Amino acid sequence: MAKRLITEEVLKEWIDTYGQHNYVDYKLRAIAFAERCFKEGIISNEEKFSAFLLHGSIYSRITNCKYNTGMYKHVECEWENEEETFLSVLHKKKGFWLSWKEHTEEYIRNDYKPSFRPTIDRVDEKEGYSLNNIQVLTNAKNCAKATSFPHYLFTVVNTTDPTKQQTFRRFDSKGAALKHIGLPYSKSDTGRFHQVGNSLFLLQSEDVTLGRTTIEEYENPEDLSYTGSFSITTEHPHGGTITINRNFTYERMAIILKQD
Repeated sequence: MAKRLITEEVLKEWIDTYGQHNYVDYKLRAIAFAERCFKEGIISNEEKFSAFLLHGSIYSRITNCKYNTGMYKHVECEWENEEETFLSVLHKKKGFWLSWKEHTEEYIRNDYKPSFRPTIDRVDEKEGYSLNNIQVLTNAKNCAKATSFPHYLFTVVNTTDPTKQQTFRRFDSKGAALKHIGLPYSKSDTGRFHQVGNSLFLLQSEDVTLGRTTIEEYENPEDLSYTGSFSITTEHPHGGTITINRNFTYERMAIILKQD
């Protein structure tokens, strides 16, 4: 249905001008919107690709927040319609729009490398998406910001030696903590364990660890408990070793360090 919003000629012109950007339905709607804004004199021809990117970014924020997707889980978004929000940005956030266009030009100059693509970032991470709480960051800087504040990594269980004392370590960023145990991006402050090899880890921000804030709240009761398993390696009575899988269920937890 979305493909009917633009002609094959218009799509070909976009591909010839801006390249192939995996034009799925929501991106085709963004093209149609940008073309309509140009024809109505709302934006110039040079601003069409900027409008296309911003329309798509707004749509992504609305959709991800609505469906609690990934890192957007429990993040509020006051927007309901990407077209209305785009027009509000043009009229009420002129500085943001200017910055967005400058970042778009940089994105184009760098051959559309994903790290240079402009994204909508929240100024205050504790607040949701609203016109008063947004700024423009490149995709690379946005990802870096999401992991740049101090985190603590707790070794809760070491199944190769269950008697081993629990340990913790402070890292300057979430990314550094995850890299230490060999995990890709993951949310912190969830109250749930990460299993890596024979150990269970708990990842917390410094704010949670020092009691400045609490772990994220869940609306559904079934989210309050977690079932998992871990492996315990032990010596076999007749020689060699055996590995036993143990299941466990626990409510989400946080470890608070007391400060002197």
